[in-house]
Amino acid sequence: MRVGVLELLADTEKSSWTQSARYYLFTKQYASIMPQATSVWSRQMGHETFYATWYGNGDPKALLPDDLDVVFIAAYTQASALAYALGKLYRQEKALTAIGGPHAKSFPNDCLRFFDLVVVNFDKTTLADILGGQYTPGSVVSSKRPLDDIPTVEERLPEIKRSA
Repeated sequence: MRVGVLELLADTEKSSWTQSARYYLFTKQYASIMPQATSVWSRQMGHETFYATWYGNGDPKALLPDDLDVVFIAAYTQASALAYALGKLYRQEKALTAIGGPHAKSFPNDCLRFFDLVVVNFDKTTLADILGGQYTPGSVVSSKRPLDDIPTVEERLPEIKRSA
């Protein structure tokens, strides 16, 4: 299975060159661990996995290859409109779409309008269930167990390098 993981990191409008420079230098420090963990776990399960982080420049859809089977998007509320647009685009391409992150946790019902699955709490077993087709589209997915196993920095190093 071809799995894409895309984290959207967006900020408010940058009105001066100093704000733009600060944003460019510091935003990369905000890459989240769960999109990276999703990528690592998917890879460990034997799936062809693609990970990318979008910082507000260029076409975010171009960061992942076409013909994906499943797409996970992580987004803050500031990037929710873009996440919704990407969700619709990937749905049109017949990919199973899932959104996670702070926006999904805060507004799961709204996210269901644009995504097949909304992930509120997540772990490796939940990912295996999603990739195994255990959830029907229109579901809000939440792990029943607390997260107790996060991939190490060494395991996440390919994702960390891509996000930097």
